[in-house]
Amino acid sequence: MEFSSSRNLTTIVCTSFIMNVLLIEDDRRIAELVERGLREDGHCVSVSHNGTEGAAMMLEGEYDAALLDILLPGMDGFAVLEKVRSQRCRTPILVLTAIDAVPKVLEAFDLGADDYLVKPFLLEILLARVGAIVRRVQPTVPAVLQAGGVTLDRSRRLAIRNGKQIPLTRKQMELLEVLMRRGGLVTSREELIEAGWGSATETRENTLDVYIHSLRNKLEEKSENRPLIRTIHGIGYTFVVD
Repeated sequence: MEFSSSRNLTTIVCTSFIMNVLLIEDDRRIAELVERGLREDGHCVSVSHNGTEGAAMMLEGEYDAALLDILLPGMDGFAVLEKVRSQRCRTPILVLTAIDAVPKVLEAFDLGADDYLVKPFLLEILLARVGAIVRRVQPTVPAVLQAGGVTLDRSRRLAIRNGKQIPLTRKQMELLEVLMRRGGLVTSREELIEAGWGSATETRENTLDVYIHSLRNKLEEKSENRPLIRTIHGIGYTFVVD
């Protein structure tokens, strides 16, 4: 797989918000490179190396887009497409594969793929194509995000909870958006660090803890019995939606 030497990927990507992407790819080298490229562009990524597991994740999770290989163990990509679309999963799906035969391409589209990219490919092209399929189903990004009784107004950079307006710093807003978009799912420390700062260091891990603590102080009432942002020790954090 080819990658451009350019590091300014945000000038190419056509999305202006953090995406939650599912990558289903059994080639671990390719999966690592694609995952790193998506994370460097500010997105959250979940990875599966098995078709059966990947299909279950797509049906159970909330993803803005899925990247799907065809030649997978457990269940091939065509079977994954057929299963998730038969259960009315609307997640935009970009098929990534070395198979470029026209009948197979047409089969993928017939089964519900939104786009098809043949390996090897440029990372910039992949990011742009992912942005394109997301825009088709979500042509505009809402300024307001709601989850777990919290409303995040990104245009005014504040959160609203129990009728109270809570001003946020830019970094607090970015981290809260990631947590809210993955409400109910665990967001790893690495994902939060990369979304907020771009790379992981021990110092920045400590900084992450400080920002999470400040978010809790702003959002949570002292009288509450359980936290709104829950620590998953050794892994990361989850935003409680129930």
